Amino acid sequence: MTNSVFTSRVNPKRILKILLGITFSLAILNVIAMYLRFFPERYRVYSLLHEFFLDIYIDRFIMNTEMNFPTYFATFQLLAASILFFIIAAWKKTAKDKYRHHWKGLAFLLLLFSVDEFTAMHEKLEKLFKDLPDFNGLFYFKWVIPGIAFLFLFGLLYLMFFFHLEKKYKILFLSSAVVFFSGALGFEIIGGRFANYYDTRNFTFYMITTVEEILELGGIALLIYSLLDYIKKHTPEIHLLLNDGQEK
Repeated sequence: MTNSVFTSRVNPKRILKILLGITFSLAILNVIAMYLRFFPERYRVYSLLHEFFLDIYIDRFIMNTEMNFPTYFATFQLLAASILFFIIAAWKKTAKDKYRHHWKGLAFLLLLFSVDEFTAMHEKLEKLFKDLPDFNGLFYFKWVIPGIAFLFLFGLLYLMFFFHLEKKYKILFLSSAVVFFSGALGFEIIGGRFANYYDTRNFTFYMITTVEEILELGGIALLIYSLLDYIKKHTPEIHLLLNDGQEK
Protein backbone atom coordinates (compact mmCIF):
# COMPACT_ATOMS: atom_id res chain seq x y z
CA MET A 1 0.00 0.00 0.00
CA THR A 2 1.45 3.35 -1.05
CA ASN A 3 0.82 6.53 0.90
CA SER A 4 1.45 10.06 -0.26
CA VAL A 5 1.87 12.95 2.14
CA PHE A 6 0.07 16.25 1.56
CA THR A 7 1.56 19.30 3.24
CA SER A 8 0.50 22.92 3.10
CA ARG A 9 1.71 26.07 4.86
CA VAL A 10 -0.96 28.32 6.34
CA ASN A 11 -0.41 31.85 7.63
CA PRO A 12 -3.01 32.53 10.40
CA LYS A 13 -2.69 36.33 10.15
CA ARG A 14 -3.18 36.25 6.39
CA ILE A 15 -6.25 34.04 6.78
CA LEU A 16 -7.66 36.47 9.36
CA LYS A 17 -7.11 39.42 7.02
CA ILE A 18 -8.84 37.59 4.17
CA LEU A 19 -11.84 36.64 6.33
CA LEU A 20 -12.20 40.16 7.71
CA GLY A 21 -11.82 41.57 4.19
CA ILE A 22 -14.66 39.38 2.94
CA THR A 23 -16.75 40.38 5.97
CA PHE A 24 -16.15 44.08 5.26
CA SER A 25 -16.99 43.62 1.57
CA LEU A 26 -20.23 41.79 2.41
CA ALA A 27 -21.15 44.53 4.87
CA ILE A 28 -20.71 47.23 2.20
CA LEU A 29 -22.72 45.23 -0.35
CA ASN A 30 -25.38 44.73 2.33
CA VAL A 31 -25.67 48.46 3.04
CA ILE A 32 -26.08 49.15 -0.68
CA ALA A 33 -28.78 46.46 -0.84
CA MET A 34 -30.58 48.03 2.14
CA TYR A 35 -30.46 51.43 0.45
CA LEU A 36 -32.00 49.96 -2.68
CA ARG A 37 -34.74 48.26 -0.65
CA PHE A 38 -35.75 51.13 1.62
CA PHE A 39 -35.15 54.18 -0.57
CA PRO A 40 -36.43 53.19 -4.04
CA GLU A 41 -37.60 56.76 -4.67
CA ARG A 42 -33.96 57.92 -4.78
CA TYR A 43 -32.97 55.97 -7.87
CA ARG A 44 -34.51 55.24 -11.26
CA VAL A 45 -35.57 51.82 -12.52
CA TYR A 46 -35.15 51.80 -16.27
CA SER A 47 -36.85 48.55 -17.21
CA LEU A 48 -38.36 45.33 -15.91
CA LEU A 49 -35.01 43.64 -16.54
CA HIS A 50 -33.27 46.30 -14.45
CA GLU A 51 -35.79 45.78 -11.64
CA PHE A 52 -35.34 42.00 -11.89
CA PHE A 53 -31.58 42.21 -11.34
CA LEU A 54 -31.98 44.74 -8.55
CA ASP A 55 -34.28 42.32 -6.72
CA ILE A 56 -31.76 39.51 -7.18
CA TYR A 57 -28.95 41.70 -5.84
CA ILE A 58 -30.97 42.73 -2.78
CA ASP A 59 -31.96 39.15 -1.98
CA ARG A 60 -28.43 37.80 -2.46
CA PHE A 61 -26.58 40.35 -0.32
CA ILE A 62 -28.86 41.75 2.38
CA MET A 63 -27.73 40.31 5.70
CA ASN A 64 -31.12 40.09 7.37
CA THR A 65 -32.35 37.31 5.09
CA GLU A 66 -31.45 33.64 4.77
CA MET A 67 -29.94 31.50 2.00
CA ASN A 68 -27.77 34.17 0.43
CA PHE A 69 -24.05 35.02 0.22
CA PRO A 70 -23.67 36.30 3.81
CA THR A 71 -25.39 33.13 5.04
CA TYR A 72 -23.14 30.90 2.94
CA PHE A 73 -20.02 32.69 4.15
CA ALA A 74 -21.08 32.46 7.80
CA THR A 75 -21.85 28.76 7.33
CA PHE A 76 -18.43 28.21 5.75
CA GLN A 77 -16.63 30.00 8.58
CA LEU A 78 -18.43 28.01 11.28
CA LEU A 79 -17.76 24.77 9.43
CA ALA A 80 -14.07 25.68 9.05
CA ALA A 81 -13.82 26.38 12.78
CA SER A 82 -15.50 23.04 13.48
CA ILE A 83 -12.98 21.19 11.30
CA LEU A 84 -10.08 22.89 13.09
CA PHE A 85 -11.52 21.85 16.45
CA PHE A 86 -11.82 18.27 15.17
CA ILE A 87 -8.16 18.35 14.09
CA ILE A 88 -7.05 19.54 17.52
CA ALA A 89 -9.35 17.01 19.22
CA ALA A 90 -7.82 14.16 17.18
CA TRP A 91 -4.32 15.25 18.19
CA LYS A 92 -5.38 15.60 21.84
CA LYS A 93 -6.84 12.10 21.71
CA THR A 94 -3.54 10.57 20.57
CA ALA A 95 -1.78 12.50 23.34
CA LYS A 96 -4.39 11.27 25.86
CA ASP A 97 -4.95 14.86 26.89
CA LYS A 98 -7.20 15.44 29.91
CA TYR A 99 -9.39 17.89 27.98
CA ARG A 100 -9.62 15.98 24.67
CA HIS A 101 -13.38 15.56 25.05
CA HIS A 102 -13.81 19.30 25.57
CA TRP A 103 -12.10 19.97 22.24
CA LYS A 104 -14.34 17.42 20.54
CA GLY A 105 -17.38 18.98 22.19
CA LEU A 106 -16.43 22.37 20.76
CA ALA A 107 -16.02 20.77 17.34
CA PHE A 108 -19.55 19.37 17.45
CA LEU A 109 -20.90 22.65 18.83
CA LEU A 110 -19.46 24.66 15.93
CA LEU A 111 -20.79 22.04 13.52
CA LEU A 112 -24.24 22.52 15.05
CA PHE A 113 -23.86 26.30 14.73
CA SER A 114 -22.95 25.82 11.08
CA VAL A 115 -26.06 23.73 10.40
CA ASP A 116 -28.18 26.22 12.34
CA GLU A 117 -26.79 29.15 10.34
CA PHE A 118 -27.76 27.44 7.10
CA THR A 119 -31.20 26.26 8.26
CA ALA A 120 -32.11 28.96 10.87
CA MET A 121 -33.21 26.25 13.31
CA HIS A 122 -32.93 28.58 16.32
CA GLU A 123 -35.79 30.71 15.03
CA LYS A 124 -38.10 27.69 15.20
CA LEU A 125 -37.38 27.47 18.94
CA GLU A 126 -39.49 30.60 19.43
CA LYS A 127 -42.63 28.47 19.19
CA LEU A 128 -41.60 26.62 22.36
CA PHE A 129 -41.23 29.87 24.32
CA LYS A 130 -43.98 32.01 22.78
CA ASP A 131 -45.94 32.21 26.05
CA LEU A 132 -43.04 33.62 28.06
CA PRO A 133 -43.07 37.37 28.82
CA ASP A 134 -40.90 39.52 26.60
CA PHE A 135 -40.21 42.22 29.23
CA ASN A 136 -41.16 45.17 27.02
CA GLY A 137 -39.37 43.78 23.98
CA LEU A 138 -36.20 42.66 25.74
CA PHE A 139 -37.00 39.10 24.64
CA TYR A 140 -38.95 40.01 21.51
CA PHE A 141 -37.08 37.19 19.78
CA LYS A 142 -37.88 34.37 22.20
CA TRP A 143 -35.02 32.09 21.10
CA VAL A 144 -32.72 34.45 23.01
CA ILE A 145 -34.02 32.94 26.29
CA PRO A 146 -32.66 29.41 25.67
CA GLY A 147 -29.60 31.05 24.08
CA ILE A 148 -28.72 32.85 27.33
CA ALA A 149 -29.40 29.69 29.35
CA PHE A 150 -27.14 27.71 27.03
CA LEU A 151 -24.35 30.29 27.30
CA PHE A 152 -24.52 30.15 31.10
CA LEU A 153 -24.44 26.33 31.15
CA PHE A 154 -21.62 26.27 28.60
CA GLY A 155 -19.56 28.63 30.76
CA LEU A 156 -19.94 26.33 33.76
CA LEU A 157 -19.02 23.19 31.81
CA TYR A 158 -15.95 24.75 30.18
CA LEU A 159 -14.68 26.83 33.10
CA MET A 160 -11.82 24.48 34.02
CA PHE A 161 -11.00 23.96 30.33
CA PHE A 162 -10.67 27.71 29.94
CA PHE A 163 -8.38 28.05 32.98
CA HIS A 164 -6.02 25.36 31.70
CA LEU A 165 -5.31 27.27 28.49
CA GLU A 166 -2.20 29.40 28.06
CA LYS A 167 -2.71 33.11 28.67
CA LYS A 168 -2.50 33.98 24.97
CA TYR A 169 -5.26 31.56 24.04
CA LYS A 170 -7.38 32.53 27.03
CA ILE A 171 -7.41 36.06 25.61
CA LEU A 172 -7.95 34.97 22.00
CA PHE A 173 -10.72 32.44 22.66
CA LEU A 174 -12.50 34.70 25.15
CA SER A 175 -12.26 37.68 22.78
CA SER A 176 -13.71 35.69 19.87
CA ALA A 177 -16.56 34.44 22.10
CA VAL A 178 -17.33 37.93 23.40
CA VAL A 179 -17.37 39.42 19.89
CA PHE A 180 -19.52 36.59 18.50
CA PHE A 181 -22.10 36.52 21.30
CA SER A 182 -22.23 40.32 21.47
CA GLY A 183 -23.74 40.05 18.02
CA ALA A 184 -25.65 36.77 18.30
CA LEU A 185 -27.29 37.62 21.63
CA GLY A 186 -26.45 41.23 22.50
CA PHE A 187 -27.55 42.91 19.30
CA GLU A 188 -30.35 40.39 18.87
CA ILE A 189 -31.77 41.73 22.13
CA ILE A 190 -31.19 45.33 21.01
CA GLY A 191 -32.87 44.59 17.69
CA GLY A 192 -35.79 42.90 19.45
CA ARG A 193 -36.26 45.88 21.74
CA PHE A 194 -36.30 48.20 18.74
CA ALA A 195 -38.67 45.94 16.79
CA ASN A 196 -41.07 45.86 19.73
CA TYR A 197 -41.67 49.60 19.35
CA TYR A 198 -40.88 50.36 15.70
CA ASP A 199 -41.37 47.10 13.74
CA THR A 200 -38.73 45.27 11.69
CA ARG A 201 -39.46 46.67 8.23
CA ASN A 202 -37.28 49.75 8.32
CA PHE A 203 -33.72 50.81 7.59
CA THR A 204 -32.72 51.28 11.25
CA PHE A 205 -33.65 47.74 12.24
CA TYR A 206 -31.70 46.37 9.31
CA MET A 207 -28.67 48.43 10.39
CA ILE A 208 -28.91 46.84 13.86
CA THR A 209 -28.96 43.40 12.26
CA THR A 210 -25.99 44.43 10.11
CA VAL A 211 -23.91 45.18 13.21
CA GLU A 212 -25.10 41.86 14.64
CA GLU A 213 -23.95 39.92 11.59
CA ILE A 214 -20.60 41.76 11.38
CA LEU A 215 -19.85 40.90 15.01
CA GLU A 216 -20.76 37.25 14.45
CA LEU A 217 -18.59 36.98 11.34
CA GLY A 218 -15.75 38.86 13.01
CA GLY A 219 -15.93 36.66 16.10
CA ILE A 220 -15.70 33.47 14.07
CA ALA A 221 -12.87 34.90 11.94
CA LEU A 222 -10.94 35.64 15.15
CA LEU A 223 -11.69 32.11 16.40
CA ILE A 224 -10.36 30.58 13.18
CA TYR A 225 -7.19 32.66 13.54
CA SER A 226 -6.86 31.53 17.17
CA LEU A 227 -7.24 27.86 16.25
CA LEU A 228 -4.77 28.10 13.36
CA ASP A 229 -2.27 29.82 15.63
CA TYR A 230 -2.82 27.14 18.30
CA ILE A 231 -2.23 24.38 15.75
CA LYS A 232 0.83 26.18 14.39
CA LYS A 233 2.37 26.47 17.85
CA HIS A 234 1.52 23.06 19.28
CA THR A 235 1.48 20.89 16.16
CA PRO A 236 3.80 22.67 13.70
CA GLU A 237 3.57 19.79 11.22
CA ILE A 238 0.26 18.06 10.51
CA HIS A 239 0.43 15.62 7.61
CA LEU A 240 -2.52 14.25 5.68
CA LEU A 241 -1.80 10.72 4.47
CA LEU A 242 -3.53 9.83 1.21
CA ASN A 243 -3.96 6.21 0.20
CA ASP A 244 -3.76 5.59 -3.54
CA GLY A 245 -5.99 2.53 -3.21
CA GLN A 246 -3.31 -0.01 -4.13
CA GLU A 247 -2.64 -2.73 -1.60
CA LYS A 248 0.17 -5.26 -1.57
